[in-house]
Amino acid sequence: MTGTLNIITTPIGNYSDITLRALNTLAESDYIVCEEYKEAAKLLRFFEISKELRSINEHNEGESSEEIFLDLVQGKKVSLISDCGTPLFSDPGNVLLQRCIEANVNIEFIGGANSVLASVVLSGFDISRFYYFGFLSPKAEIRKIEMFQIKYLDKVFVLMDTPYRLKALLKDIKEIFEQRKVFVAFNITMENERKFRGTAAEILDEIGEENLKGEFVIIVDKYYDKHN
Repeated sequence: MTGTLNIITTPIGNYSDITLRALNTLAESDYIVCEEYKEAAKLLRFFEISKELRSINEHNEGESSEEIFLDLVQGKKVSLISDCGTPLFSDPGNVLLQRCIEANVNIEFIGGANSVLASVVLSGFDISRFYYFGFLSPKAEIRKIEMFQIKYLDKVFVLMDTPYRLKALLKDIKEIFEQRKVFVAFNITMENERKFRGTAAEILDEIGEENLKGEFVIIVDKYYDKHN
């Protein structure tokens, strides 16, 4: 009998969004694997859960994944969390997940708040089909090339980036997608949550000189062929 790898969604801002199942699973874990100790410790302290923390990050993913995997095959119950939201969305952990899949280790997913789904729904666009592109290149020229490749996509699509790159991304969207409708969910579920709607140019004007730094999701409306 192997142990269980629990992939647990944590709140994306508002701690009230955590599920009872998530809390119970965290409390029953032999230890918890996180991305950053500081964020994980803050979450556990808030809910008065005392557990050993181990880290998987871009620097130690191979070695740490193997150590955790060996604990799992020996029967340990391990929970994987990210700094916020659902693990494995542009976060470390896939190496460990693949090892567990190959070895038929039991894997459980505990869902919860999701910034992508919340933003897609709040956009008001036609979301019967949409694409998740996530993080584009941090290099401006490569990022613009990537955007040109999806300029005429006839589906709504989702973009994300680091907290300090919101204006840079909007400026690229303004240049390439011009009058396309855009929705920005900023610090969704938090007390300082904000929602921006309009073209990228209009949103940039609304933000003005304000130095907005926080978690955000950008939803870009699909391309409409004006000749049809």
